Amino acid sequence: MLWLSLLLLSVIGFLLFAHGLKTKSQLFLLFGSIPLLVTVLYLSGIESWLIILPLVPAMSLLISHLVMKNVKPA
Repeated sequence: MLWLSLLLLSVIGFLLFAHGLKTKSQLFLLFGSIPLLVTVLYLSGIESWLIILPLVPAMSLLISHLVMKNVKPA
């Protein structure tokens, strides 16, 4: 059951991230990268992934800012 929820979380995160890239929306990029990073942290096998978990929003904000910086405005 855990694998199903992780799969669903990563698919939703990927869809939000892809929609953010398509519409050039930093908010969708942020909300899409949070579930992706949580899934990656869990599946990476790091024993202390719960200690790194509070850094996920900051890393997501950094990722969305860097991606939007590279996207040319229409």
